[in-house]
Amino acid sequence: MKHYKINRKKRNFRKKNINFSFLKKKFFWFFCLGIILISGFIYFFIYSEVFKIKEIQVLSSSEYLKVNIEKIVNQELNKNIFLLKSKEINTKILDQFPEVLELELKKKMPDIFMIQVKERQEVAVLCSQDYSQCFSIDKDGSMFRKIKSELKKDQLIISLGGISQNFIVGESFLLKDRITDFLEIEKILKNNLKIEIEDIVVISAKRLNLKTREGWEIYFSLEKDIKLQTTKLRVLLEQEILIEARKNLEYIDLRFERIFYK
Repeated sequence: MKHYKINRKKRNFRKKNINFSFLKKKFFWFFCLGIILISGFIYFFIYSEVFKIKEIQVLSSSEYLKVNIEKIVNQELNKNIFLLKSKEINTKILDQFPEVLELELKKKMPDIFMIQVKERQEVAVLCSQDYSQCFSIDKDGSMFRKIKSELKKDQLIISLGGISQNFIVGESFLLKDRITDFLEIEKILKNNLKIEIEDIVVISAKRLNLKTREGWEIYFSLEKDIKLQTTKLRVLLEQEILIEARKNLEYIDLRFERIFYK
């Protein structure tokens, strides 16, 4: 009987030494420390109670705007002041309140959000031909508020005769570039000539009729220099048509080279 030898190779199992030498390097510990510090800062500034909004201040001369803007921004209470979306809040308020010209949004650390409201200022009232619709307009010609009460005596009223205009809050007056001229006319007549204006009627893009409280009218051309026409008017009233004569006056027409009156 034959015997066979089975040669088995011996395997050498050597223990692998894991190199922990990196633990001895300062860079590693500085890196770990940096991670810990960054995590701590993120938690402190984003998740801690310190920077959650606890107070919202709305500064406005209008109680209506103050109350209603507070209703919009109060939902931001208890949110992190760093995550506050100021641009979205700004856009939302301006879209809802046409009477607001601009906003100044401030974050007062650590937990106060402040809104300074700058309102549009009325320089005149724009009305439809039959006065059924009237809106406050600012110096840029923007209609920002519908007037539901009676018009006041000291308001400059601009009514539209032959011009088609959309009377909607937020729309602009079609002749907004001429508002400066209208205000200049009012200023000269009121301050220099002591003439009170009842209203300004825009007949067309070329013609302007002005009604005085004395009962007579003045016709202006919007195609010619307004200051020159008011100068001619002043000379006429000072030299030819005295105060007593105005009682029977119907109109003064300044649209031509020669002045006509009746």
